[in-house]
Amino acid sequence: MQIHQLDMWVHGHHKDSYKTPKVFVIGCSDVSDYLLAVEYKHQLEPIKDGEDPMHFGSLELVKEQLLRLGIDKAYLRLRNAYEEFGNEGAASYCDIELSLVTH
Repeated sequence: MQIHQLDMWVHGHHKDSYKTPKVFVIGCSDVSDYLLAVEYKHQLEPIKDGEDPMHFGSLELVKEQLLRLGIDKAYLRLRNAYEEFGNEGAASYCDIELSLVTH
């Protein structure tokens, strides 16, 4: 999904039953950058700017971008690339809620 599509989704006209899209900040144990993704039809769609997924060098930069979009909550999804022999059926990631509201 393109960043401008997410922006239109968040700021468009909505029914009363509207829920803000679930946004994920994805980090991996072997990568220093963070990616953005949005849950769409029960699947994660990477947020792109042009052809490439958006990359961020820090969580602070991600938070600034999400606040500019008007998103006040996201989930940090941490993946462990080294977990090759974990429990079968167990998730290879951990989700942590990020509050983006500034105090």
